Amino acid sequence: MSDPIKILIIDDSRSVQKMLYYIFSRSASLRIVGAAYDAYEAVDIMRKVKPDVIILDVQMPKMDGLTFLKKLMDQHPIPVIVFSSLITQNPKIGMRALEYGAVEVVDKPVIDFANLSASVEDEKLVGLVRAIGQTRGPGHQILFDRHGGRVTPLPMEVETTVDRVVAIGASAGGTQAIKHLLMQLPTNFPPVVVVQHMPVEFTGPFASYLNEVCAVNVYEAQGGERLLPGTVYVAPGDRHLTVHEHQGAYRVRLKSGEAVSGHKPSVDVLFRSMAEQVGAKGIGVILTGMGRDGASGLLALKEANGMTIAQDEQSCVVFGMPKEAIKLNAVDQVCALDQIPSVLNQWVIKKKG
Repeated sequence: MSDPIKILIIDDSRSVQKMLYYIFSRSASLRIVGAAYDAYEAVDIMRKVKPDVIILDVQMPKMDGLTFLKKLMDQHPIPVIVFSSLITQNPKIGMRALEYGAVEVVDKPVIDFANLSASVEDEKLVGLVRAIGQTRGPGHQILFDRHGGRVTPLPMEVETTVDRVVAIGASAGGTQAIKHLLMQLPTNFPPVVVVQHMPVEFTGPFASYLNEVCAVNVYEAQGGERLLPGTVYVAPGDRHLTVHEHQGAYRVRLKSGEAVSGHKPSVDVLFRSMAEQVGAKGIGVILTGMGRDGASGLLALKEANGMTIAQDEQSCVVFGMPKEAIKLNAVDQVCALDQIPSVLNQWVIKKKG
């Protein structure tokens, strides 16, 4: 039996600490190694034991959670889940947390101690902690120890091509993985469409942030756009994104409807549209994330003669979605995150003409 996943709680509310103790203590695979009132107390605990996952509040005395998160990622990267009631009130705070390196942001529920078991049933939070802890690879360390600054885009000594499309799907840990990948793409790279599981309030700011740090242009998709080289289209957080061929050009289509594979937008929906509309001219990339969204869609793309890539376990923060795709035999190539941009580059050159 593997060692329990070590959790550190950093929250100045004793009530929240009590709530988290309650939900995590019900699982033998999870163990709280400390509960800190502020960042300085957290550092003292971390000198004695290194947690696998940190649950972090934003509003705290002495040093706010975002400042602590940035310092932590600069010095000792550890997977962090930001757990705060401010996420809903001010989505910019959640987006800033993701920019600084949080694996995920989770809205803190209202605590009802008269009916504790009902008020703290948070499968997402427990599931995230378990998924991160089960991977326990160096993925988070890789991202923040080696790639904190700007990455030089790869050269691509071929003419611009508009008949290829790259689709990327990710979930937990995906914001940093997508950033690292896109920052290496040259300005004449074929169009890219992205589904990242996140709330609708975050997808626009996420796209704007990527646009600032990447050589390629990055936008939140509006629907109906013609896919252009050197451009990345991010799915809004409340609609499915699909790719369609229309009058000799590939275009973005957005649609509402029910969640698919537990999500809207769904990576499966994107990859299936790639299989149906782009086929052998498409490539699908599935990155770090919890669950199985994207696995069956990636298989459909592979069966349509598209190329498929999965991020490897060692570079994933959460080896869930790639693992499920690999189990389905939906993946042509398994790559470390560092290798994916050059593999994509080589594929475009090889497929040219």
